[in-house]
Amino acid sequence: MCCTNRTKFVRLVPKNRQCIRMDKIKPLAKFPLTATRRVEEAEYYLSRSLTNVQIDRVDDRRNFQLELNSANFGRTNIIYSSVGAHTILKPNPDIDHAILITTVAKPITFEIDNEPHLVTLDEAVVVGPCKQIHVERPAQSEILYLRASLIDLWNQFEKLTARHHRGSLSFNRTANVCKGSGAMLKGLMEYLVLNLAINDSVMKVSAIRKSFDELLINAMLALPHNKMDKLHEDRSSVVAPAVVCRAEEYMRAHLKNPITISDLIQICDCSRNVLFSAFRSTRGYTPMEFLTEQRLHHAREQLLKSNYNASVSAIAADGGFVSPSWFSQVYKKRFGELPSETLRKRK
Repeated sequence: MCCTNRTKFVRLVPKNRQCIRMDKIKPLAKFPLTATRRVEEAEYYLSRSLTNVQIDRVDDRRNFQLELNSANFGRTNIIYSSVGAHTILKPNPDIDHAILITTVAKPITFEIDNEPHLVTLDEAVVVGPCKQIHVERPAQSEILYLRASLIDLWNQFEKLTARHHRGSLSFNRTANVCKGSGAMLKGLMEYLVLNLAINDSVMKVSAIRKSFDELLINAMLALPHNKMDKLHEDRSSVVAPAVVCRAEEYMRAHLKNPITISDLIQICDCSRNVLFSAFRSTRGYTPMEFLTEQRLHHAREQLLKSNYNASVSAIAADGGFVSPSWFSQVYKKRFGELPSETLRKRK
């Protein structure tokens, strides 16, 4: 195994002071969510912090215990969980998040869409949109998760590539955490866990917390996914003309308002041919495709953050969609579910 000779602990303090080892601490103990022996309560807290979970079977209820801790950095969460007894779980698929799953010690079996994956010290699993999940956790097993919304990952991806893209992110199901980007991300997670064990007050400093969040989300984007080639694409010789930047900036700022090609031509002070040619050569999409995508992401964020009184038609109108039925149609095509289903999940 490639990790058998890896370093056993990370030195975070000078040599004349005591070091903290990963295998000697309870990860994120200063950020507790629950420590319960009740299965129903365990289901509740797992569902709140990760995704809706059904605990299907516990072999020894007398020894069952769930410990759950979570550190929230902003767009990302690091979550620790341990179970005391052999437990079978059936989480509902979460189409809105990507979750990296690593084990602290014992191997854990994940079955995703009938395909088995083993989480070991050498290999992690990345759970994204899927149809079904089945998890088998042995007694005394411990997991470290990294969770981020796909919207936040996508926005950061477009920020890093400095352009808008069609489609969506789809991560590989497994990630090697002994080398490459997987090892970097796992090492970063463990580094933060160890630092927070020493000094949790850094989480109260907004700038530091945001820096950690930026590191985690960028490291997660370095894991293998379907858009990796775009991250490594050399676009130094392709500079977006001023008309493209001006048009995109205007559309982002006026998502709620009716916008036509004539408006963009006037704002950019150019001809229709120049506008479309500039978008085609440097972006690969049309101005209206960009506008629709921005409106859809804005609407989805509103649906996911909405209160109980929100309605799909109001959110559609707020995002610049005149027709609720057309909004529902393009939304389902883009995200795989109706906006009413997203809103229902939130409620």
